[in-house]
Amino acid sequence: MTNDIWAVADIEGGKLKSISLQLASKAAQLAAALGGQSAAVALGKGAQEAAAALGATGVNAVLVSDDAVYDAYLAQPATDVLAQLIQQRQPKAVLLPATVTGRDVAGRLAARLGLGVEYNVTAADVADGEIAMVVPAFGGQLNVNATFAGDGTRLIVARQNAFAITKTGSGATTETIPAPAAPANGAKVSGPFGTEGATEEGHMTTVNGHPQYVPPPSRSNVEEAAIIVSGGRGVGGPEGFADLDALAKALGGAVGSSRPVTDDEWLPHHHHIGQTGRTVKPELYIACGISGAVQHQAGMQTSKYIIAINKDKDAPIFTFCDLGVVGDLKVVIPELTKLVEDYKASH
Repeated sequence: MTNDIWAVADIEGGKLKSISLQLASKAAQLAAALGGQSAAVALGKGAQEAAAALGATGVNAVLVSDDAVYDAYLAQPATDVLAQLIQQRQPKAVLLPATVTGRDVAGRLAARLGLGVEYNVTAADVADGEIAMVVPAFGGQLNVNATFAGDGTRLIVARQNAFAITKTGSGATTETIPAPAAPANGAKVSGPFGTEGATEEGHMTTVNGHPQYVPPPSRSNVEEAAIIVSGGRGVGGPEGFADLDALAKALGGAVGSSRPVTDDEWLPHHHHIGQTGRTVKPELYIACGISGAVQHQAGMQTSKYIIAINKDKDAPIFTFCDLGVVGDLKVVIPELTKLVEDYKASH
């Protein structure tokens, strides 16, 4: 086994997600500390275009394939080519994103190759020639220090915004890798994943007999958003998220939530921000009716600016936000939305 470290990029709709650059940056750092080589692996539509950005993170090489097979099927083609590459080149570790696809591919690789896998990693460094990781446990109440035992490539599934992006200038070589054949019984993609029938306006629906508010795709990707308007139980119900969605639309941001909101199915689960949900790092995070429990804080505490709006003046979130507003959401949010819209109209 070599001391090489790889990072698997996440490309959706031909666009490179920011977690790809985070993983590539960490791969370059770990490989340098171990005396090995680093590489990023980009598969699917947009892979060739992504090579320059990935190479600028300091990795030594970018392995690319923009074959249509990766976009026509779910995880199997990516698993096939990664399994072959791992067997041939024996990297010490492969970093994968904690996205739906990344988790799927990691599990398949672990089962197929008999490798160890660690999920939800929030930190990784080199200690005594091995990769030492930090993994949250017990709902975020405890951080566990973990390392792999035995031989074989380590599979490390890291959370969004766990690692910083470095930009060293592109010095990486680009290698085009052969794509696998289309799987005989592979699960095919029938349309843009998660967007079929979607509109650019939010709407109410019913899930498992419960009313649910569904923001449009443009306001649903909290992990990539620079501005997030997030709600908790203090919003009052799924209908209350229409006001938060209107503010997010005015600001050009996304809609997020605390865990109780998605547990009660007021919003789809991919809006959940927190220790057991998404980890975000926006420029601005507006927390509406969120108490600020430690589990939620773990998913948004690295936001550059945090504004809290809550009628409870003793809510814990007021102890760590940059600006706190004690008030009724039903009054504050519509007024704030109007101010933003008026400002935009006059500039």
